[in-house]
Amino acid sequence: MVIAAAQTAEVTLATVWERYRQYALTVRGSDAQCTGRRLTYLRRLFEFLGPPQTEAELFARLTPKTIDRFLVDYAPRHGRGSRRDMHTVLRGFLRFAYEERLLPQDLSPLVPTVRRGAGVRLPRALPESAIAALSQSIERNTAEGRRDAAIVCLLSTYGVRGAQIRGLCLEHLDWERQRICFPACKGGRVIEQHLTAEAGNRLCQYLAKGRPPSASREVFLVQSTGTALPSSLALSRIIERRLHQAGVRLPANVSHGTHGFRHAFATRLVGQVPFKLLADMLGHRSPSSTLLYAKVDVSTLQQAALPWPGRAV
Repeated sequence: MVIAAAQTAEVTLATVWERYRQYALTVRGSDAQCTGRRLTYLRRLFEFLGPPQTEAELFARLTPKTIDRFLVDYAPRHGRGSRRDMHTVLRGFLRFAYEERLLPQDLSPLVPTVRRGAGVRLPRALPESAIAALSQSIERNTAEGRRDAAIVCLLSTYGVRGAQIRGLCLEHLDWERQRICFPACKGGRVIEQHLTAEAGNRLCQYLAKGRPPSASREVFLVQSTGTALPSSLALSRIIERRLHQAGVRLPANVSHGTHGFRHAFATRLVGQVPFKLLADMLGHRSPSSTLLYAKVDVSTLQQAALPWPGRAV
């Protein structure tokens, strides 16, 4: 009975998603790639609402009260960028539901806009102590543990995006030259780095004794199916589960997914390496994208501070 209910929920959500996708492409004129990325955010909404038996039951759960509860629950566990994208997707989905007569009223105005002022935010880095505790807590005597240990090591060592971890393929590992190449992401540059001894060892352990047999070229796979990690949500779930198992509690607004590692990597190096080199290591095409991390270079900022008027020097 439980299996039948799960299958019903899966079919229901797949049907709703396909209907919304067609609406976005044909009615709203959205880009196909952009529309595909919205699925990750809708899955998070659907998980919060719980598995429905029917399509009507799913939309009956979308009320002003549940929308408010979902946004309040979502906010402390995700960064500003993820919150902004979730609010945008949710508004579009509620507008679709109303126009397709799946909801009796338009609830999209209930979802506020997450403003993003240029240069006003500080990077929310994963604390170094949390990274160390997480790395030490992952067992490496199981296939899944070897995979997760390698993922955490690459995120911490290279500060790459989650999409670059998922897109890493076997041909991107140059063992002879001791180089690792991460594919370009979000309009940025390809990142080629030295393959450190620790990262190489973690990858070797996983590839030799953890990676399931598969025709897929991606390095990191779903253990049960031997297929590539399907979405950023799947990778974030791995990190979030491991943080929970390690008993690591993060400060407010620090990402429980992969982006906290990227902020930690940049924060660790800012002021230690030339700014242009840091931009290249992060894969940024525009230096303005890297300027965010100048705010955490306290020693340099102190040198730029002007004396307080009237204070004796």
